[in-house]
Formats: sequence, structure tokens, C-alpha cells
Amino acid sequence: MKTFYFNVQAKGGAGKSMLTYLQALKHEEHQSSVFVDFDASTKTSTRQLAFLLEKDRLLEVAITDNIERIDREKLFQSLEELAELSFAEYYLDFGAPESEQLPKLFTLDFNVEEFKEFETTLNARFVFNVIIAGGPAYLSCMDYLQRFAAPLKGAFDVYAYVNEYSFQAHPELMDEAQSFIKMQEGTIKGARLFGNISVERNSGQNILEAISAGKGLPGHTSFAAKTVIRRELGKL
Repeated sequence: MKTFYFNVQAKGGAGKSMLTYLQALKHEEHQSSVFVDFDASTKTSTRQLAFLLEKDRLLEVAITDNIERIDREKLFQSLEELAELSFAEYYLDFGAPESEQLPKLFTLDFNVEEFKEFETTLNARFVFNVIIAGGPAYLSCMDYLQRFAAPLKGAFDVYAYVNEYSFQAHPELMDEAQSFIKMQEGTIKGARLFGNISVERNSGQNILEAISAGKGLPGHTSFAAKTVIRRELGKL
């Protein structure tokens, strides 16, 4: 059975691409995994995951029309075509515009039961990772989490990936977010932490530079940076 991981969040800058990058590092040598950039607006993952290009495990897929609206039938077609490839795990990075429109997929053109039928047809498992950031982005991120998970009613696995660094100045919001997620155990499987990378430190700066340059695990050369990365990968 194939597994599709959808990394989603309508609020830009929440940490979607960071999570996708860390997932790519963790699976850098796993030939059974492929990463797909569904972000037509910024193509951030395409730049950051350049180290997977030479391994033929980085793809770009456009699912929006000429007015940046999701072509839902094209989304289904794209997933069907991806499922025909010889990979077991698919990590899909959705941009903010694509993520914003995804909840409507379950309430307009197709209902949850039909999407579940589609999952079965592909002999696949769909897992949705909703990224949550703190600070000014917190309310928007939590609103999206609720809008995304509620219509699914537990039919699919939904996880909240909490961007730790963004909560450093607001630990009370971290407690609030985790409490809310725990209360939604029927629709949200749980909270997972990631992204505790301090950009004020040399290690954080080195990591960001390596990410911007599209470097894989060997590109993180300092001991401190490698230690931080090792801790992050251990959470995934």
C-alpha cells in the first residue's frame, strides 16, 4: 500500500517547506520515497530539495488553473499518475493558495465518502499534516486546522505539526494549541513538534544557508548544525 503525506497550511510562512525539507533529509537515501512540489506560486520545495533532483526523487506538479484556482479533477488525475510510479511514500508540499482551497474539496465537488473511495481505489493511505505556527500566525493556523479537520470527521489521519521555534516567545499558545488538539482526538490524531532551530545562533544560520542552497545531509558540516538536524530528524 502506498502512503501519501499532504503537508498543508493556508497561512504562508508557517513552516510547511521547513517540515518538507526535514522529511526529505530523513528519507534522503530511501529510494522508496519521492517528494512532490504542488506549490505553483513559490516552488520553495523545488529549490530547497535540489539534492533530490539528481536522485530523480523530486517532482513538480501544477494543479491550479490560470486564476490560481485548484482544478480538482486535475488533482485527482495527478494523484492517480503518481500512484502508478514505483514509490511507496509520497510527500506532497502544497502551497498556501492550494492549501486554502483543499477543505472545499470535501464539501463542494466531492464529499468525504467519495474521497475515501478514491483512496481505496489507489490502494493508498492519505495522511494530512497541518502545520501550526505561533506568534501572529497562530490564530490563522488554528482556524485552518479546524476548517480542515472538521469535515473529515476522522475518516483520514490528520496530524498537527507544531513549529516549535515560532512559539518561543509565546509558550502559553503552545499549551493552548496542544490542549485543543488533544480535545479533538476524534478528528485530529495528535500533535507532533518540529523546527526547534534558533536562527539567532550560528548553527541556525548555517542550517538556513544549507537549506537555501538546496543541500542534503552532507551539506550540514558543523558539529552544532549536525546535532540540531539529528535532533529534528529524531522527531519525525
